[in-house]
Amino acid sequence: MSRRGLALTTVTLLSLPLVSCAGANIAATAASSSGASESSSAAESPTSTATVAPVSGRTEGLLTDPFLQLPGDQQVNVAWFTETEGAAHAVLTGDIDALDAAAARKAVDAGVDGVNVFAADTMKLSRMFEDAKSFVESPPAESEGIVARDVFRHEATVTGLDKTDDTPYRVVSIDGDDVALSEVFTANDEYTSDEDLTMLLTSDHQQKDHSPANLQWAVETIGGIDVALVAGDLINVPDRASEWFDDSRGLAYFEGMQGNANYTATNGETYHGGEILQNAHSYPVIGNHEVMGRIDGQTSLDSVFNNPVPRKVAEAEYEKVAQEVNPGNSPEVKDKWIEDNSFSTTSYEEIFSLPESAPGGEKYYATTIGNTRLISLYSTRIWRSEDAEPDPAKREKHSRYQDAAASIGKPLERGYGDFVFEDIAVGSQQYDWLKKELTSKETSAAEHVIVMLHESPVSNGKNVMPHFGNPVVTEEKDDAGKVIGYRYDYPEEGNILLTSLLPLVDAKDSPVDLVFNGHSHLWNRFQSDNGVNFLETSNVGNSYGFYGPLSTDGSNKDGKRNQPPAPWTPENVLEQGNPAGLEAITPTENPLKSLADSSQDAPFVASNDYSVFTSFDTATGEVTSWIFDGTTPGAKPEKLDVFTLAD
Repeated sequence: MSRRGLALTTVTLLSLPLVSCAGANIAATAASSSGASESSSAAESPTSTATVAPVSGRTEGLLTDPFLQLPGDQQVNVAWFTETEGAAHAVLTGDIDALDAAAARKAVDAGVDGVNVFAADTMKLSRMFEDAKSFVESPPAESEGIVARDVFRHEATVTGLDKTDDTPYRVVSIDGDDVALSEVFTANDEYTSDEDLTMLLTSDHQQKDHSPANLQWAVETIGGIDVALVAGDLINVPDRASEWFDDSRGLAYFEGMQGNANYTATNGETYHGGEILQNAHSYPVIGNHEVMGRIDGQTSLDSVFNNPVPRKVAEAEYEKVAQEVNPGNSPEVKDKWIEDNSFSTTSYEEIFSLPESAPGGEKYYATTIGNTRLISLYSTRIWRSEDAEPDPAKREKHSRYQDAAASIGKPLERGYGDFVFEDIAVGSQQYDWLKKELTSKETSAAEHVIVMLHESPVSNGKNVMPHFGNPVVTEEKDDAGKVIGYRYDYPEEGNILLTSLLPLVDAKDSPVDLVFNGHSHLWNRFQSDNGVNFLETSNVGNSYGFYGPLSTDGSNKDGKRNQPPAPWTPENVLEQGNPAGLEAITPTENPLKSLADSSQDAPFVASNDYSVFTSFDTATGEVTSWIFDGTTPGAKPEKLDVFTLAD
């Protein structure tokens, strides 16, 4: 049985006031802008008609409740956030139920019998901002551009945890006369192979309408969640602080995952999300929405997000200006210039404390959770629109197929198509690490092996196209030989998830039981001839459609993906299906009916009305998905699908 118990409710006492963000305009005019991303456009203006409700639940003075990271032998790390640096921050265990603010301060300052104090280290997040599209009480004016915001992270390693039972804990933040004391939550150290665990499989929250309801129903239906696996796209714009912490609509990531949201959905019901992170170990991976783009020269956070530049391009441009921008040849100045002119996962890496791999750090890693080995990969690329203008002179914006005409001759302002952020092709560092990990003693000893990544070669979603690979660029020239445009194609043979990753994880002797991904905002699952299961359960807040014979939904009413016109190669884009050629499996319990043929069950859920959540039982190997109607007040979840990793 699992050790994890429900949190104990206490009364919050004296609290710290919240402090509004402040900062300076750091932006200048951008020369060109890419098309709206799959979801950055969802970060609407604060004048939107979306329901706004005050945050409820979390302790006033704390930007989040605490959450658990890096469990070890009789220890776990506890982290939380505030808007002020404060004087002292600590985790308390022992006799803590009846503590008031004065006693908590005394415990930190001088000690209290029966109370264990674990001092926290504090750091200021380096890339937190707001702008005119932030959902905060007083967003910056558009003329202010990108405004810095103070966010401080506190983390303590709590030791001496009971190996057979939950350990109650609280966190306290002290700032002058103010004390913020959290409720009581429960911590566990690393799980052993004989413990039965319940894992939540989730992804693609992104401030979507059904996300708080999804997480609330998950907790109420599944019960105690020991571990949360999050397959990327936790938010929309990773350097926009409010998306992580305090979106005024109640749609921030931590609000939803900690049961502190207060979001009134379109069905009129108010949802709070689920109390998960305070008591469960969590493991996310990087999706395309955890990657921020080039900040130099941009005036809005959406523009930064939509304009990443390949690292090699930024490195080459740095060499041209090194003497000017870094006369002292400082490695730190060099690294920052390259990051600010390419792309960044710094906010994601600063927010979470995760296992690390030797070559990839926190970007990709492996860890053992009870009887399960989790292998987390960095598998994503920039998402760009489908605009395809044959005439180079008429191209007004970047897309996956073209660069804007205004960017030609300006390397840092070009788009470079849907380029891959971290290589996973044969011979790359990540590939070599994964190949070794799949034969490691830890993986071999595990009863279950899960590979978690954001983008997978097996999905019938819209975003599985174009093929996942380095764009093949065509220089377009005029009669005089001058370059006037760049065109990008994605041939099947260049799909590195298909040609490099899949042969590893789906080999006949592969230890992998489940490949779990997100990205296309739908539910579909598959099984290979070698018995490897593939599951995308990202129809959490909305959907971008399923593309197959029984689908007529999504953005294309005929159930087919858009293909670009000539001079591109239209056949490079599959109209339906997935690159691996696997057939989607119809849900076993309560499938929806196909919109193309109402007499047939749909082998997917791709809906802006319904939402799906999924759990994994490590004792039985059973993976269960539930579905609920998000448009009907009071509609309860029912089982959608059940399969086991032994199937």
